[in-house]
This record gives sequence, C-alpha cells and structure tokens, in this order.
Amino acid sequence: MTDTRILIVAKDAEASKAYSDALTELDVACDTAPTFHDMSRFVRDNGYNGLLIDILTLVRSSKEEKVIAYECMNLYPVLRVKWESKHKKMKLSPLEETFSPDAESALKSFIDNRCRHFAARQLRRHQRKPIHLNALFSPDGTFDAASTSKAFTVNLSAGGFFLHTTQSFEVGQTLWVRFLELADQAPIAATVRWSVEWGRARCIAGLGLQFKKLSEEQAREIESMS
Repeated sequence: MTDTRILIVAKDAEASKAYSDALTELDVACDTAPTFHDMSRFVRDNGYNGLLIDILTLVRSSKEEKVIAYECMNLYPVLRVKWESKHKKMKLSPLEETFSPDAESALKSFIDNRCRHFAARQLRRHQRKPIHLNALFSPDGTFDAASTSKAFTVNLSAGGFFLHTTQSFEVGQTLWVRFLELADQAPIAATVRWSVEWGRARCIAGLGLQFKKLSEEQAREIESMS
C-alpha cells in the first residue's frame, strides 16, 4: 500500500465493500464510516488525503449530519459516487458525470491527480473561535531580531490556532510563539499541522498549529478566551 489514505462514507455494506475493493485495486488504503457522525470521529483520529462519499448516504442523512458532512467536505478532496446494486456497478454523481462518464477512470484520476498531492489532514479536536492575538514567532526559539517574525492569530482554541503568515514551514516542524496579550510571556512550542501557501487558494495564507505544551496560566487564559 502507498501512504495515500481515503475515508469512505457509506451506510450500505455492499456499497462500502465495493468502494473499498476499488480503492484497494488502486493501491490505496482506506477506512469506512457508515455515518457522518462516524466520519467526524475518524477525521479527528486519523489523517486522510481525500473523501469518497456515497450519494445515497448523504441524501438520506439528517440535517445535523449534513452540516457535519459539508464542513468536512470543504476541507478535503471529495468524490461523490453511487453504487448500483442491481448492475453491481459504481456510478458518479451527475456533476462528476459531466467531466467523466467512466466511474473507474474518474476514481483513478481523483486519486492520482488530487489525493496523492494533498497532504493528509487530521481535523482538530477543539472548536476554534475567531480570536485575534498579536504574536511573535521564532523557528528556533531564540527570539532574536533575525529570527523573530510578527503575525496574528485568525482563530484560537485550547488545542491550537491558525497563524496568518506568508512564510512557509514544513508540516511537523516546531515553532515557538509568544502572544502579547497573555500575562505569561514564556515561549509556547507549537507543531505545524497544515499550511495554506500564499497565492495557492482563495483564503487566508498561514499555518495551522497545535500546542505542544502550555503553562497552567497560559492554558487558563486561552481556555477563558476560547
């Protein structure tokens, strides 16, 4: 297997197995969630390069599940498919059929051209709120003039934050941050979980960071804000 992993969301067991078999033939690892509530749990426990969504599962889901579904679908490459039990055949959604009537070819293209180039993403466990803090960050923790940059948070939670910056850093890299609004100004170590490069998408450029460790005072202050 390659390191590409796809999450299948399909309630019907036959459809789920058919999708899983099709991905296995493409040398792709996969997990299966029968509901969108399960999907929400999976994407917080594991990193995925894309989502394969069964159309009937989506259509028949509750309003609450649809909200969960579309929140996740906005963050990953997505292919919507339908299993025709009578003909034992996978089909595409009407939208995707306008680009490729062949489901098998479309699935291979989806994996090769979109998922393999999308860094596996694991969603945060804490809900972030639009809280803007002034931040100084340093890649080596020295906070000397040469290595320190000014930035601000776009959102914040007890688990991490999104930092607006046009600088690029590797996923997994550690940065040290100081928030000017906190009483405890000790440097906070944070891990880069994902990034949005400047000019690559119609959204704010920056870094999704996860706190490594907070002091008790820092944790209390951030918890009170978020």
